[in-house]
Amino acid sequence: MLEKIVTKMEIPNYFLVEERIKTFKNWPFSDKNKCNVRNMAEAGFYSVATCKDDADAAKCFLCGKELDGWEASDDPWAEHKSHAAKCAFVQIGKKEDDLLLSEMLSIAKQYKINEAKRIAEVAKEQIDEKAKLVKRRCLIRK
Repeated sequence: MLEKIVTKMEIPNYFLVEERIKTFKNWPFSDKNKCNVRNMAEAGFYSVATCKDDADAAKCFLCGKELDGWEASDDPWAEHKSHAAKCAFVQIGKKEDDLLLSEMLSIAKQYKINEAKRIAEVAKEQIDEKAKLVKRRCLIRK
C-alpha cells in the first residue's frame, strides 16, 4: 500500500528506505556497527559519495542535511537529530514501517514543500546569472 501511495504522489525513490539502502555502495561500516547501512537509511539518509575519499557522505532525503565524518559507533538517528532537529522526519522519529498514514502524508507534504523551495532557489540563481550577462552586454555596448 505504501508503495502505491508513493508512486501516485510521484515522490522520488529516496523517499523509501529500501531505495536509500541501494545508494550505499561503498559504505565504510559493516552491519555489526551501529552506523551501518540499514540504520543510516532508516534515519533518512542516502549516500552521496562520489569516491573513496568521501565514502561516508550522506544526505537526508527530506531536509537535505548532508553529513560526513561518520564513526562506526555513531547513531544515525541521534546524529540526524543533533544536526537537523527541525527536520520533519526527525521530529516524527519513526522507522518507515512504523509510520501512520497521516505521518507518511505529512512527510510527503514537507518533501514537496522542500522540493519547491529547492527548485525556486535554482531558478533564482539562473535568473541572477542571466541578469549579470545582460548587464555586462549593456555595459560593453555603451
